[in-house]
This record gives sequence, structure tokens and C-alpha cells, in this order.
Amino acid sequence: MKVWRESASLILAARHTQKYINSSLPSNFQYNYNLLCLKRHQNSKFMPNTYVFPGGVVDPSDADLKWHDLFSAFGFDVNSFTSLKPTTSMRPSIFKSGPNELPREISLRITAIRETFEECGVLICKQSREDNAYPDWAQHVKISENELDNWQTKVHNDATEFYSLCENFHCYPDLWALYEWSNWLTPTYYTRRRYDTVFYLACLPSVPNAVPEATEMVDSKWDVPGSFLFSSGILLPPPQQYEIARIAKFESIDNLLDFAIDRSKIGVLLNLPVKVELQDGKVHVLPGDSMYPKDVSLIDEQIINKSDITIREFREISPTKNRMEFFNLQVKELFVQNFDSTDGHLAPLQVKNVYITSLNKKSNL
Repeated sequence: MKVWRESASLILAARHTQKYINSSLPSNFQYNYNLLCLKRHQNSKFMPNTYVFPGGVVDPSDADLKWHDLFSAFGFDVNSFTSLKPTTSMRPSIFKSGPNELPREISLRITAIRETFEECGVLICKQSREDNAYPDWAQHVKISENELDNWQTKVHNDATEFYSLCENFHCYPDLWALYEWSNWLTPTYYTRRRYDTVFYLACLPSVPNAVPEATEMVDSKWDVPGSFLFSSGILLPPPQQYEIARIAKFESIDNLLDFAIDRSKIGVLLNLPVKVELQDGKVHVLPGDSMYPKDVSLIDEQIINKSDITIREFREISPTKNRMEFFNLQVKELFVQNFDSTDGHLAPLQVKNVYITSLNKKSNL
């Protein structure tokens, strides 16, 4: 059995008309879109009190072959899903399909859409193939307030109800509006819970109302990328901070969407952080970093001990840097330099956060 749980998350970006300037960002970035993050419960078993993208664990019902019946009712056949698969033959293990189930390029998108609806009530579905008012953009089906709460509860309690939801509202999951963005595996030293998560990105022409499902989330927040990165009081897990720092380089949602469409054709590589213990903190090195091990186990605990030098000294001996640094003095820094991703991604913005209050130890950041 795998020592991690497979999951899918959805990064939702939505156009807005307000201009926003943050002096902390290079060149005073002005964004025309918001991102959606949800705040986990303080009692969550994994990353409590953090802001995350909507998403969750894969359920067998997401890969049920009966989804072909729903899609065929809207005129889709087996060839309609070809564009969802990147051209590369090298794929992370999460995309390996089992017998008698949908290809993972389909089922993982269903997981991301189902979990997004369950956690925040935004239903990324379409009710007609002819509705092409916004080609390449995601759309959502609006549900009345009374019905929304009922269906969120149903889907939360039983993932198979998501199929019933689609039948009830005569809609289908808009798989083609989700663009493959990244793949992260929880570090091996985190032994209590580990997740292998694929992240998708979708862009909406306007900001929908998000209603957090109270069992798992305590808040929903639509805001520009810079606010999530530089506002005090917002705690992001490493994957979210890294990905938002990438997205933050795009001021225009149109440019972000164009990039996501082109990059998704390449596929993604697995990001497995490896911890390096240092004199004044720790560093998560990522693939492409000079200090990333040549042989990495996905299962066995792997920690590099460099406790005789500081984080700054560790920087100096590393020609190429793709890492997240955690100083003992409650400083968290995303540091990338001389790094070119082989999966077509941009390097993220350099980010430095100082936390005034102590981090919750359960978050294990």
C-alpha cells in the first residue's frame, strides 16, 4: 500500500474590475483578478489554520466508468478527452490508472471539481456544449442557497452523490477548463499524513460567491496573489506559497490563462521537498536545486544534516537554488535563483514572510 493519499486541488482565478497596488511587490503589480483560498479548521488533522486551495482526496467514484454515460448524453465520445493528456510519455505516478476505471486525466479533474463544490459551493460545470461564450474559460452552475447547502452536505457525506448532483442539474464537469499545473508530494519526514496532490488551474470571467462547508473550512477568501503572499495573518502551506508566488508574476488573468494552456501541454513533474537541517533553521530543497539529492526515495525518511553551517552559508555554496527556507526566528523565505524548470514553468517571485506569533506546531511547516 502507498504511504500517501492521492488528491487533487483546484487553483481558481477570477477576473475582477478593481485595480490593486501593493508596494511590497516588484514594479507595483496591478492585478485584474483574484485567487480563491479557504482557511482550514483549527482542529484539522493536516495543516490546521492554513489557507489552501479547494481540493481533497480521490474517491473511487471519481473514476467510475459510468461517467461516460453522463458525458455521452452531452455528445462527448472517447476521442473528446484526448486533449486532456499532455504530449509527454513521462508522467508522475499519480496519473497511473487502474483497471476498469477512467484515465486519471479525467478522474483527477472530477476529484478537483467535486471537492471544490463540496468545500466552497462553486460548481465548475457546464449545462451545454454549445455555451462557448468564453472559450478556454471555466464556468459555474449557479445553485440556490437552500439547495446549495443540501447538496454540499450530500456530497461531503457521500462522494457518489456528485454524479447525482450533475444529473439533477443537467450538467457535466467542465474538465477542459482545468489546466494541469503542478504535482506535490508531502515530504517523507512528515509521517502522520502524506498526500500526493495534483494541482489544476482554472480561470473564471467573474468572481463567484464561495460558501465554505463548515465541517472542514472556517473562511473563504478571494484576493489578489500579492495579498496572500504579503499580508500578515495569512499562513500558507509550502505548495500554496510556491504556486501563488509563480502566479503572482502575472498581472493579467488573460496572460495567466494563455500561459496555463500552453504549459499544460507539457505535463508536470513531481515536486518532493527534501529537508536540510541547518544551524539556524531548515530548508526544503526542490528538484533542480544544486543540493537536491540524485537519488530520492518517495517513501523512506530522507533528511540532510548540515547543522554546522547557516542557511545563508548554505546559499553561498549552492549555484542553483530552488528552495524554501525556514529560519528559527519565525522567518520563512522562498528563494529561487538560476533555476530553469524543465516542465515549462516560471520561477516564483522571491518571498519573505515574518510571523509575529508562533506557528501552530501541528502544521509542521
